[in-house]
Amino acid sequence: MPAIQPARLKIQAAQLAERFTDPDRFKSGLREILYFYADRAYRPGKAGDPPPLLEAFNVPTPVLRQISKEIAGPISTNRAAALALSDALWSESVLEFRLLAAFTLGQISVQPLEDILGRVNAWAKPSTERRLIRALIEDGLVSVRTALPEEYLNQVELWLAADQSFYRQLGLQALPPLLSMAEFENLPLVMRLITPLVRAAPPGLRPDLLAVIEIMAARSPKETAFFLRKNLAIKDENPGTAWLARHSLNYFPADTRTALRTALREGV
Repeated sequence: MPAIQPARLKIQAAQLAERFTDPDRFKSGLREILYFYADRAYRPGKAGDPPPLLEAFNVPTPVLRQISKEIAGPISTNRAAALALSDALWSESVLEFRLLAAFTLGQISVQPLEDILGRVNAWAKPSTERRLIRALIEDGLVSVRTALPEEYLNQVELWLAADQSFYRQLGLQALPPLLSMAEFENLPLVMRLITPLVRAAPPGLRPDLLAVIEIMAARSPKETAFFLRKNLAIKDENPGTAWLARHSLNYFPADTRTALRTALREGV
C-alpha cells in the first residue's frame, strides 16, 4: 500500500467524481483507486469488526472519506444520478463499494421518502454484515433522521414491532443516532416504543437495549431511571428488566444509581 499523499488522493477522487453520472465508469475508476490503496498486509482481527464476508480492499479511512467529499456536490445537484449510482455501488459485493453506496444514499434529498427507506429496507437483511448495517443506519438514513425525524421514528416503530428479531434489533440500533441529536427532544416517545422490549428483554436484544438506555441516561438520567423503575414494578416472571437495570447502573450519576439499586433490591 503506497503512502497517502493528500494532494494526489484529492486529484484521484476529483477525477472519479467526474464519472458520477456514469455508474459503470465510476465503478471501474473506484476499483482502480481501491486497488491502488489496498492494504495487502491486512490481517483479520486487527480491527474491532470481524473479518469482512465480502471482498474488501481494506483501504485507509481517508481514501473513502476523500471520495465521499468529492461526490457530495454532484449528489446534491443530481438526485436521479445519485440514486442510480447508489444502486450500482450496492450491486457490487465489495465492502467499500457498499459503504460508499450507503454514504451516497444518505446525502440524497429525502423526498420522495420511499426512494431512501425502500433501499434501506431492501439492503438491510439478516445476511448483511454488521458494519454495513451500521453504515446504512448511520450514513444511509442521516438525511431522513435530520430532515424528517417523525418519519424516521415511524420506520423505527415498524422495525421494533416486527416478528423477526433482526428487525427489532435494527430498530434499536437506529435509536442512538437519533438520540444523539441535540435537537431531538421526544424522549417519552422513544420510551414508549421500547417499553415492550424492555419488559421482555430478549437475550439477543439486550446489548442493543443497553446501548439505547446508555444514551438516554446520558441525556436525562432521572427520567430514564424513573422509566426503568416503572418497568421493574411490572410483576411477571421475566427477569429481563432487572437484568437491564443492573447492567445499566454505571450509566447514571451516584444519587440516581443509588435509587435505582434500591428499587432493584426491593423489587419495585
